Amino acid sequence: MIVSMKKSKTKLQSKLILFALLLLIIHGIEQLLPKEKILPKKQVIGTITSIKKSSNKITLIISNKEKIQGTYYLDPKEKINLQLGDKVEVIGEGKIPKKPTTKNIFDYSQYLKSKKISYLIEIDKIKVIKKNKNILYKIKQKINNQLTNPYMQSFLLGDNSNIKEEVKTSYQENGISHLFAISGMQFYLLANTILKALKRLNIKEKTRYKFIFIFLLFYLFLLNLTASILRSILFFFLFSMNKIWKLKIKKGYLIFLAIIITIGINPYYVLEVGFWYSFGISIGLLYFIKEEDSYWKSLWKSSLLSFFLSIPISLYYFYQINIFSIFYNMFYIPYVNLIVFPMTILTFFIPIFLPIYELLIIVLEDTSLFLNKITIGKLIFKKVIFLVYVIEFILIILYLKKKKKIIMYFTIVVFCFHYISFYFQKDFIKVIDVGEGDSILIYSKGEAGLIDTGGKVSFIGEYSSSITKYTTIPLLKSLGIKKIKYALLTHGDMDHMAEIFYLNNHFPIKELVLNLGENKEIEKKLLKEKNKITISTQEREFQIGNFTLYQLNKAWKDENNSSSIYYLYHENLNALFMGDAGIDAENYILNHYNLKVDILKLGHHGSKTSTSNSLLEKVKPKLAIISVGEDNRYHHPDPEVIDRLTNHNIPYLMTQTSGTITIFPKTKEVIEDKKEG
Repeated sequence: MIVSMKKSKTKLQSKLILFALLLLIIHGIEQLLPKEKILPKKQVIGTITSIKKSSNKITLIISNKEKIQGTYYLDPKEKINLQLGDKVEVIGEGKIPKKPTTKNIFDYSQYLKSKKISYLIEIDKIKVIKKNKNILYKIKQKINNQLTNPYMQSFLLGDNSNIKEEVKTSYQENGISHLFAISGMQFYLLANTILKALKRLNIKEKTRYKFIFIFLLFYLFLLNLTASILRSILFFFLFSMNKIWKLKIKKGYLIFLAIIITIGINPYYVLEVGFWYSFGISIGLLYFIKEEDSYWKSLWKSSLLSFFLSIPISLYYFYQINIFSIFYNMFYIPYVNLIVFPMTILTFFIPIFLPIYELLIIVLEDTSLFLNKITIGKLIFKKVIFLVYVIEFILIILYLKKKKKIIMYFTIVVFCFHYISFYFQKDFIKVIDVGEGDSILIYSKGEAGLIDTGGKVSFIGEYSSSITKYTTIPLLKSLGIKKIKYALLTHGDMDHMAEIFYLNNHFPIKELVLNLGENKEIEKKLLKEKNKITISTQEREFQIGNFTLYQLNKAWKDENNSSSIYYLYHENLNALFMGDAGIDAENYILNHYNLKVDILKLGHHGSKTSTSNSLLEKVKPKLAIISVGEDNRYHHPDPEVIDRLTNHNIPYLMTQTSGTITIFPKTKEVIEDKKEG
């Protein structure tokens, strides 16, 4: 009779779980089904659910029927009082975020989807219609006001946006960035502290857990919800309920249930690296760490497991691993979880401890920045088909489970082939879409060269980092490129070389080469860098695998005319890269060289001061490429230049419509990333 009751109870639990899973799957599918396209509006009325302030702007999340992210740029003397829960009317230009125009780089539009943000709006005017009276929003606002330190915001609210970018990069490259998001360990520490306090008050166990569940639901309201935070809370809820109410549901079912609930709440979470890190590593730790292990033995095991299980995930998303992260985590895991995180909670309630807390953070940041300078141990892998990462993950799991040498050897062979695969890729030329600027990547036989870096026209601060950080470096790593042999800078305009400072500090460059002619301020600044910097000479030869480049131009008084002009030779293709050279420089090379080319990269982004009829008649390109920004203020390319190309029957591509353009010399194949994406 008792056995029968247990069986019926188990069947009921299974049916309830299956029913819940069915509902969540239906909900998830419903979210992925095509919906009526939401068009950006110029006027939005809604409630502020998130506020982020910086020195010159405010970023808001405004919720009504959909979520909109708005950016309001502050006037230097302007003061504006906005609070969470305020109902506001905003007027501005709404826009749908665009897909990336270069393959293998961060997709901001996909990121916004995971946050369920419909579109962006650049706010011109903002008006508060009704001040907040919601008590929950008032509590959240008060907590936000008190959390002035970016690490307190990260550890307690799951918001690391205010941690310095340079420091965040070091955490990611050192393999310790997982410690700066709210994790299961931190939930456990927080919940366990409260449970122990309630136990001292002689409160019954089930009542204690009911209280902690209510507390965590309220805490969930305060957080910026991510896949890793949701996973942490679900694990705590499900495993606690299973233990306290003696449900006897197998661990595997609980993990599966947590995954389905997460995907059911937001299917786009599966696109987040946090989802894969969180579930992949957590599952491994739950299955392979034994409870009877000592703290330090458990720490060493968890550090090893976390590293090995995260390898395929890191390679798929970031194309890089740091083998020393195993040892780094041996220090940072206890330092963060046992010292910094408890101190975060203590400082929140007793602000007098803030100076000590800030000292702990200085240790955290300075050690990470120092370790990030160590390049040994950082391995870059070319992006390959998704199946390879799946195989790598399965092999790691199999070895951890079976502990057989044959599996280990096969796993090592697979990773070795993956690591050297970049060397066997076809020779290519990439005209990278850097907006209104130039950047051309050349690759052959494991060697790479870069002609110009792109850059913002207005050069503010030490360096502009957006193009290099979010496009150039991820692209280089995704191609398996580990260093640049030559960085050839055609001339000293910002849109051609402003990004060299960030690139030089974050990626190995063997030699930097400047153009002939008088140096501009930006070039003088570059000459103070530590790299080997040379001034190009006329007809200097640069060898990059099967490619040979020749610099053809001489020095001129005019900066644009002094642009280095590079003629590229390959046994299957010739190309001419004109920089910003004008018609005078064009006539000079036409008088001194007899050139015929397959590819012509137009000078000065298609300005009418370049690309003369004489040049087109003499070099007879089979394809012209124009590197030009979308909706640029100079209105490049000039219609007159387009007419010249048309009159000479020369087909042309523009980065503003094609995105990054790739040419394979051997097959003459041309790929446009924007159209393929």
